[in-house]
Amino acid sequence: MVKHPRTVAMAGVLTAGIGLGVVATTLKIADGTHTALDTTLSTTTGFLFLLAGAVAHVRRASNPIGLLIALAGLALFAEDLQFAKDPAAHTVGLALTAASSPVIAHLVLAFPHGKLRSRWERVLAFSAYAVVFGAAVLGLLVNDDPGNLAAVAASAEAEQLVKRLLELVGALIGGGVVVVLLYRWLAGRLPQRRLLSPVLAIAVIGAVSTTVGSALGSANPVSDPLLDVYRISFCLWPLAFLVGVLRARVGNAEMIRLLLERDGSGLAALVQDDEVWKDSRSIDALDAAAGLVLDNQRLAAELEERLVEVQASRARIVAAADDERRRVERDLHDGAQQRLVSVVLLLRMAERRLGSELTPPVAALLTSTIDELQATVTELRELARGLRPAILTEAGLIPAVRSLLDRVPLAVDLTAADVPRLSGAVEATAYFVVSEAVTNSLKHARAEEVRVRIGVEEDGLRVDVHDDGTGTADIDGGSGLHGLRDRVRALGGELTVASEPGSGTTVSAVIPLDD
Repeated sequence: MVKHPRTVAMAGVLTAGIGLGVVATTLKIADGTHTALDTTLSTTTGFLFLLAGAVAHVRRASNPIGLLIALAGLALFAEDLQFAKDPAAHTVGLALTAASSPVIAHLVLAFPHGKLRSRWERVLAFSAYAVVFGAAVLGLLVNDDPGNLAAVAASAEAEQLVKRLLELVGALIGGGVVVVLLYRWLAGRLPQRRLLSPVLAIAVIGAVSTTVGSALGSANPVSDPLLDVYRISFCLWPLAFLVGVLRARVGNAEMIRLLLERDGSGLAALVQDDEVWKDSRSIDALDAAAGLVLDNQRLAAELEERLVEVQASRARIVAAADDERRRVERDLHDGAQQRLVSVVLLLRMAERRLGSELTPPVAALLTSTIDELQATVTELRELARGLRPAILTEAGLIPAVRSLLDRVPLAVDLTAADVPRLSGAVEATAYFVVSEAVTNSLKHARAEEVRVRIGVEEDGLRVDVHDDGTGTADIDGGSGLHGLRDRVRALGGELTVASEPGSGTTVSAVIPLDD
C-alpha cells in the first residue's frame, strides 16, 4: 500500500514534536522562572496542536491543513529550546523565539482547505515568515546573551530595537490576518461561518490582547494579564481547529465532484464553487434533498410516460370503434339493406304482374307488406347513417353536418370556416358532438333555434353548439354527453357544457389536430 507523501512528513513532524515537547517541558521546569500555569498551558497547547494535526490528517490526508496544525505544535516546542543550558541548543532556541507566529498565521489564513487562495493571504503569510525569521537573524547578531554563539556585534540597545520592531510589525501582520479572517466570515455562508466562528473568536481575543500588550510594552503592568488572556485563549485554539476539521467536509477534488448515491446507483454529480464549504450535516441534507428531487422527477417522467400511453391507447380504441362503425355501416348498406330493397322490388313486380288476378284482401296484404319493408329499409338506412354517415367519409365534416342539420325540424344557423379534410377520428368525433348536441336541443331543451360554429384554431378544431332552450343540460346527468366527453378526451381534447336556466345551453369541444 502506497502512503500519501504528507503521511511521511506528518510522521516526522509528530515524532519531532513529541520529542521536543518532552524536552521543552523539562527545560521549562528546570529553568525555574516559569509559573506552573505558564508551563502547563504551553505544554498542553503544543500537544493539542500535534493531536489536532494528527486527527485532521487521518480524516483527510489530501488536505495539508493537518500538517500545518502539527507544525504549529512543533514550532511552539522549538521556541523553548532557548531555555537550554547547552550553548548550541540555546542559540537555536534564540533564533526560533517566535517560530510559531508565522506558522499559526499561515494556518489561520489557510483554514480549513489548507491552501492560500488569494493574493493578500499569500502576501500576509510570506510577510510573517520573512519578518519573524529576518528579525531572528538580526536579533542573534546583536543579542548580548552570554550563551549566544552567533553574536557578532552585541548591543543591548540594538537588541531592544529589533524586538520592538518585531513586535510592531507582528502586530500589523496579526491585525491583517484577523481582518482577512473577519472578511471571510462576513462574506461566507452559514456552513462556512460555523467553521470559522471558533477560530475567529480566539484569533480576535489573541490579536487584541497581543496587539494591546505589544503597543503598551512589557514594562506596563497591564501587559502580564493580557499575556495570560492570550495564553489561555491560545490553548483553546487547537480545539477550535480540531472541531472545524471534524465537522468539515472539505477538499478541492472531493468537493468539485461529489457523486450522490441512492440504493446503490449514482444519482447526480454536483459541481460546486471552491469557496462554498459544507459540513457533514449539510452534505447529508443535500444528498437527501437531491435524492427527493430526482425521485420526484423520475416518478413524474414515469407518470407522464404512462399518461401518454393511456392517451395513445384511448385514441386507438376510438379509431378501432370508428373502423368498426364503418364496417358495420358498409355491411348494412351492402348486405341487409340491399337484400331488403331487392325484396321490395320483387314484391312490387309481383304486384304489377298479378294485380288483376289478386283478390282484394291479398292485394291489400301485399301492399301493406311492401310499405312495411320500405319503412324497414328507411329505418335501416337511418341506422347506418347514425353509425357513420357515408357522406362523412366521402365529402368531409362540413357537408356531413349540413346534411344532418337539413333533417332537423329547427331553425339552424351553421357557421363554418374553411375546414380542410382531417383525420377520420377527428371528423367523426366532431360530427357526433354536433349530432348529440342538436338531438338534445330537440328532445330535451325544447329549443327553437340552434347555432353551430365549426372552425380550426391554434389549439385544434373547435365545435360550438348553442341553443335557446331551457338550459337544463348536465354533462354528468346522461350517457350521451358524458360518453362524448370521454371520446373527445381520448383524442387529447376537452368537451365542456355551459347551461343556465333561461339562457340556453352551449356545448363546446376542442379537438387537437393530428400532426
